[in-house]
Amino acid sequence: MAYGKTKQGIFAPKYPEKWIITESFSSTKPEIVYRSGWEKIFFTFMDMNDNIIRCNSEGMVIPYMNPIKGKISKYYMDAMMQTKDGTVWLIEIKPYAQTQPPKKPRKNAKNPQKAQANYIKAIETYAVNQAKWEATQKLCNEKGWKFKIITEKELFNK
Repeated sequence: MAYGKTKQGIFAPKYPEKWIITESFSSTKPEIVYRSGWEKIFFTFMDMNDNIIRCNSEGMVIPYMNPIKGKISKYYMDAMMQTKDGTVWLIEIKPYAQTQPPKKPRKNAKNPQKAQANYIKAIETYAVNQAKWEATQKLCNEKGWKFKIITEKELFNK
């Protein structure tokens, strides 16, 4: 998901025959939901790419142990796709910063309490993401699938 205001909506594919459309976790009708502008960009890539023969949004749910809540939670993959060679990919779209360990706040931060609170939230987010990705990688290893985290570096060639 992108930072700041998140652009959400229903994706209208040019090639609907390649999409496996399921009920999303926030909707009771089958539709292709994007939860950020970055997801919309990636969905357009999947839709227009001739090498991708099947794809979906939030169709794969992976249970994982949430280290913050201390219980099993559900992880809804941003995307799942299959290429012509039969390879199945599970895709997560995240800001690069959320894929890296958080940096401690500066000692001379303008608002040290807010900086510390933001740091703790970033640590929690990172821990949850790592638990999700570990569960996803385990599933992919068992099934012979591949897992990829797409960041702005891949989306925008940064």
